[in-house]
Amino acid sequence: MGTALESAMKGGKVPDNKAKGALSQAVGKIASLTRRADKTKEAVAETGAMVVHSAETQGSLFLSSLAEGYFGPDKLKVGGVDLRAPAALLAQGFGLYEAMSGKGGAHALALGNGIMGSWLASVGVSAGRTLAQQKPQGAVPGGPVIRGELAGPVREVLLTPEPGVRGEEEAASEPRRRMPARVNPHNRFARARAA
Repeated sequence: MGTALESAMKGGKVPDNKAKGALSQAVGKIASLTRRADKTKEAVAETGAMVVHSAETQGSLFLSSLAEGYFGPDKLKVGGVDLRAPAALLAQGFGLYEAMSGKGGAHALALGNGIMGSWLASVGVSAGRTLAQQKPQGAVPGGPVIRGELAGPVREVLLTPEPGVRGEEEAASEPRRRMPARVNPHNRFARARAA
């Protein structure tokens, strides 16, 4: 048994009150589908923008690092300043300005983030090398760091006792001697026992 809407579509006779109900049901379904289509369209557009921004960030990072590798880190510097840092700050600043003005700015920000990422990666590698060179010799990663240098020759430590020296097992088999208790002069009970 079909709905009033299906009957009306097939050309069947439908009473007025049922026709109005079927019409409002059809309008509701169309509105729901339209809302769902709009949400899907927005989600697709937003996903596309994210993909573009990710590609811009990764592309600018790759190209900046490629330039450093091809030309060398010294060729990217003017007056001792790596050009990637100010270029990245300019692009990021422009992107933020455009975003606050309501003009977007996401593309400039993504490009600036990529260039900044390349510069920060180079700074991080350089800092890591410096720390590795300053690490004291013989330091164990994750262990305590001992400052200063060890003086004198390295000595061997013998972990087993020499013949003729009592081992722990022999000492454990002997009865233990009781050590005399130290008398505290301020404790009246200890003074009474000592007297």
